[in-house]
Amino acid sequence: MLKGARVENRPPAVAFAVYRSLSYRSTGFGVYRMQRPDALKPYLLARRVEAQSGKAEISWASSETCPQLEPALAELARLPTPVIAPPRTSPVDDLKLTLDGSSYFLWATDARWSAGDSTAGMELRAVDDSPVAAWTEKTLKSLEPCWGPTRP
Repeated sequence: MLKGARVENRPPAVAFAVYRSLSYRSTGFGVYRMQRPDALKPYLLARRVEAQSGKAEISWASSETCPQLEPALAELARLPTPVIAPPRTSPVDDLKLTLDGSSYFLWATDARWSAGDSTAGMELRAVDDSPVAAWTEKTLKSLEPCWGPTRP
């Protein structure tokens, strides 16, 4: 989806995807840093909505015309990160598997370790009722009026 997509040969700074099992539809969007000298807010957004048939619709937005983006990105920085659970030697019976739920993916090329300067890339996979799912659903709803068929 948009994780590997490029705009003007640039990868997304942040990309998200939602796969909904009951509707067989996926939605993803990427946030690209576009350092244009004439732009105060250098973010371009690309969204791809794909049906089970494989037919996809691409739409666009920019931070110049979508003021909802910056607060959403600021909120993203405050999401709690998961704690790594070491492998167990006993059977895993506390995993909650849902076959009819949604799956959420988040990729970031410019993550940071706490307050330090050390950078990292990051990929999270989550399910319904997770902080990533809540943020993604809220952000998709708030960005809905921003999308259009023409690239800014």
